[in-house]
Amino acid sequence: MKKQLFLLLGLGWACLASAQALFQQTSLYPDDHLSPAFHADRRAAFKAAMPARSMAVFFASQVRLRNDDVDYPYAQNKNFYYLTGLEEPNSALLLFKEPVTLGGKTSTEFLFVQARDPQKELWTGKILGVEGVKARWGWETVLLNSAFDPKAFPAAAIDTVLSLYQRETVLETYPRTRDALSQMATQLDQWLKAQAKPLAPSKTVQIMTQLRAIKTPEEIKLLEKATAMSCAGHNAVMAGIRPGMTEYQAQAIMEYQFKINGAEFFGYPSINGAADNACVLHYVTNKKRINNGELLLSDCAAEYHGYTADVTRTVPANGKFSPEQKIIYELVLAAQDSAIAACVPGNPFSITDVISRRVINRGLIRLGIAANEAEARQYFPHGTSHHLGLDVHDLGPRGNSPFQPGMSNGGTLGCALKTIF
Repeated sequence: MKKQLFLLLGLGWACLASAQALFQQTSLYPDDHLSPAFHADRRAAFKAAMPARSMAVFFASQVRLRNDDVDYPYAQNKNFYYLTGLEEPNSALLLFKEPVTLGGKTSTEFLFVQARDPQKELWTGKILGVEGVKARWGWETVLLNSAFDPKAFPAAAIDTVLSLYQRETVLETYPRTRDALSQMATQLDQWLKAQAKPLAPSKTVQIMTQLRAIKTPEEIKLLEKATAMSCAGHNAVMAGIRPGMTEYQAQAIMEYQFKINGAEFFGYPSINGAADNACVLHYVTNKKRINNGELLLSDCAAEYHGYTADVTRTVPANGKFSPEQKIIYELVLAAQDSAIAACVPGNPFSITDVISRRVINRGLIRLGIAANEAEARQYFPHGTSHHLGLDVHDLGPRGNSPFQPGMSNGGTLGCALKTIF
């Protein structure tokens, strides 16, 4: 059960010597994506939690311009992906508590997608279109995004609209064009105002938090693969680190392992900080040369099919801790082990922070580094533990909410070394 509950703990405690065997594939493309049944089940669960006479709207992520005519790598909106599996832009999902008729089709769910475009596909690859989406996920009610028309929504039968689109800034547009996503969001915005329909973002977050907090066996497999890829990267850095290397060279070793094992992205910008740079919690410059006697903190993880790990490790550049470094390293290790032992169903989510902080504080006071717990706080200023999944800080209850089977827990305890050295 612990494996299902807390397979990631963000500290790499399950690091594997080699991840290669996990990622050998026999088909031309990866065939271990979440199944159509998974996404259908998640939509059904969301609809079951919707209030009566309500509609939910989820938009895909917008394509973002990086510079000139170059876009940022596309990353799908996580809630949209969770409910659909579709990784294309310019799409929208409508869910209804009760069946409605749109575009001549009666259902409780409608997916609006972009049309096939041979010229565009020549440059950026195949677009699934209506028929492709139907074939891939077994949808029956798929329409072109040009058919998205809020004026056709059954306004008299809708009391509440569940959506986060206004928080997600999908209304942003490029100076040179208005993309389909922005047009759909603008139409929805105008309809909501004209019909005086209330948005319920808090209820939307509440439902998604309840769903995404508990991982299914399918999700756990992807989390395990993301973790194994991440651990392969950390192991490679541990084996390859040498005085005189740069932080970005350590980053290159790390991210090479992610890619060679099939990761599509890294879960968050890679942090590789040596010496005092390790004291910057979200340091991502990664430019410094690593000198003899210094420690390198690597806070890096792979993302696989949308799911990310979170692993932090600190290693000596010359392969050997100094006596002082060893003392602090073992103190943090003791805090980690104590926190892991408390990760059992029924314990409050906050227990990992309470226990690890207690171990760290007492150790720092015993060593004479801090006079009291308040002073020790400056060496451990961040919290410990967060949910892991589609986001590195995934949705899920925190505080005194109890751990449940299927939860994954990513800790930031390893980052304590950032503020100690």
